[in-house]
Amino acid sequence: MEGKPVKKAVYIIGTILLSLLVLFCGYEMVAARIASKEAENAYGGLAEKVGAKTDTEEMAEVIAEAIAQNQYPPLEIDMDALKEMNEDFRGWLYFPALDISYPIVQGEDNNYYLKHSFEGERMGAGCIFMDCGASPDWSDRNTFVFGHNMRDESMFGSFKRLMADPSLCQVNTCFYIYTKDYVYTYEIFAFYETKSTSDRYMTFTSDENYDLYVKWAVEHSEYQSEADLSERGNIVSLSTCYGSAGTSRRMIIHGALTATENYE
Repeated sequence: MEGKPVKKAVYIIGTILLSLLVLFCGYEMVAARIASKEAENAYGGLAEKVGAKTDTEEMAEVIAEAIAQNQYPPLEIDMDALKEMNEDFRGWLYFPALDISYPIVQGEDNNYYLKHSFEGERMGAGCIFMDCGASPDWSDRNTFVFGHNMRDESMFGSFKRLMADPSLCQVNTCFYIYTKDYVYTYEIFAFYETKSTSDRYMTFTSDENYDLYVKWAVEHSEYQSEADLSERGNIVSLSTCYGSAGTSRRMIIHGALTATENYE
């Protein structure tokens, strides 16, 4: 007879734990949706305010024509306005293949912009930011830029589309960084999954280390690039979390500098 109360207690505890799990998962989904909506409102309004919108039909045609002619997309971004809004502004990232178009900032550490927007508001989606120790003029041999992997594919959430379909890079093989004076064109030469503790998050100064780093990246890439890396153009590495929350999995996309043009 003693077994029945024990079984009943186990059943009750199991039911309670299951209910708590359901409530937690529901909370996580709602929180993610709220964060995504906040990002859409904040950055959609910002892009329109500074002239960086890329999602209109007219702009899409202009961008496609420029890319077809191996020119940078002619975004008319108000750099002075962005700098006035936030002194941490370092440039604007445009990644046509994944519809990524956001300002890039650089904080005193790599924590603040995980939870704060470009305009300093507390926000789960955070902001796209370059490593706090990087040269702000994009002159390092390997500059890291980080962003959240949002479920609605905002910020760097669309990276998972690239992992599912590497051919997306075959049409638009480049991403661009716009600054007040220059537009930097980076040709994608590799992307892959790694861990947050891997040596992929390294910087280097020598040509030998550059070649070793690039060789490994190309060999482990999900995408077979035809990029010419003989000139050893400076690299920008875009990084985000990959997989379920709380894991150490990361995805990195590498682009090598192929053109630096005056921004007019």
